[in-house]
Order: sequence, then structure tokens, then C-alpha cells
Amino acid sequence: MRTTGFGLSALLISAGAILAWAVTYEAEGIDLNQVGIILFVVGIGLGLVTLLTAAAGNRTTIESQREAVVGGRPMVETERNTIVEHEPQR
Repeated sequence: MRTTGFGLSALLISAGAILAWAVTYEAEGIDLNQVGIILFVVGIGLGLVTLLTAAAGNRTTIESQREAVVGGRPMVETERNTIVEHEPQR
């Protein structure tokens, strides 16, 4: 299962939560609470995307082409195969 996005997701969620709800400093020209909420939402979105792609399993598409001359005209036959690998459940 590919779970490499969960670390970044957790970082974004935690940094966003800290900026949104724990920081009281007011910087001129930027709303840190709004930045925190944006980071929080992006972190949750990244976590969901990572979860969906990890649950889908590994997919490999193999494409092969064969060329032939039929009736004096060149022809190309394309074949696509998708191999789906699911990791064993623990």
C-alpha cells in the first residue's frame, strides 16, 4: 500500500490547525487564521486522495504493437493489458 502522502497530509493538518486555532499573533497584510484553515483543508484533501490511491492497488498498463502489411496496406494492431496487483490484507 502506498502511503507516502500521509506524512505530508499530517504535517499540513497539524500546521493548519496550529495557525487557525492556536496562534493569536496578527501579522500585517496576512490573516494567519485563514492560512491555517487553508492548510488544514488541503491536508485533509491530500489525505483522502492518498487513501483512495492506496486502496486502488497497483496498476500497470502494458501496451504492445504489431505491424503487418495486409492487402498492400500497412496496418498496426495495438493491444493493451492492465495488470492489477492488490497487496495481501493483514
